[in-house]
Amino acid sequence: MARHKVVHDERLEAEVIAGCKELVRDFGGYLELVGQRKAKGSGSTVGFPDAVLYRKGHAYFIEFKRPHGGVLSRDQELAIECRAAEGVPTYVVSNEQEFADLMGGRLKPA
Repeated sequence: MARHKVVHDERLEAEVIAGCKELVRDFGGYLELVGQRKAKGSGSTVGFPDAVLYRKGHAYFIEFKRPHGGVLSRDQELAIECRAAEGVPTYVVSNEQEFADLMGGRLKPA
């Protein structure tokens, strides 16, 4: 029986974001990255998403995670739950395909 090697995508979150920015450039929309990224302890709002995608009259809150091993913090999970309780979804994106699915209306919120 042949063995299949499992290949993990070891890219960083920033590399995924760069790829998603290219998709926005190619297919339209505006991706606004939140300035608080990596600003722990700076007084920024804990749990606010990494970015907001504006596309075709809609705004999408996005939490980016690296493809392999990226996990939501407890603060992020709580913020996602609070937004969801108010009917505002948050999308967790860990690769460009998921982002393309979001742009095409196929990605389900967290």
